[in-house]
Amino acid sequence: MNFGAAIVYIALFVLTIYNVRRNYHLMKLRSKAKIREPERLSQDEQGKLKGYTADKRKWSILSQLFFFISVFIAFKGTLAQLAFFMDLYTVSIISVNNIDIDIIKLLGEPAS
Repeated sequence: MNFGAAIVYIALFVLTIYNVRRNYHLMKLRSKAKIREPERLSQDEQGKLKGYTADKRKWSILSQLFFFISVFIAFKGTLAQLAFFMDLYTVSIISVNNIDIDIIKLLGEPAS
């Protein structure tokens, strides 16, 4: 195993742990949030929500692309190549989770 492959494996390990922590945080937010209906949002909030939705769609498509590349690499490539594309997939999923957290915070009941 060379130095580059070791970096990729360590990055995958760290990113996976961070992703699990973000998923747990997102799950807690979803269970506690009092979500408003999108119709009750102000114009600024609706604009932000539209932007978040567009960004989430882009990152979701990118994550699906990285996942399918990883599946292909699993059969045709090396383990280091697979870990690299799984790193990219994990980063894109973390981005989707961060956008979900922003959406839940936006849709949550405002402080009175």
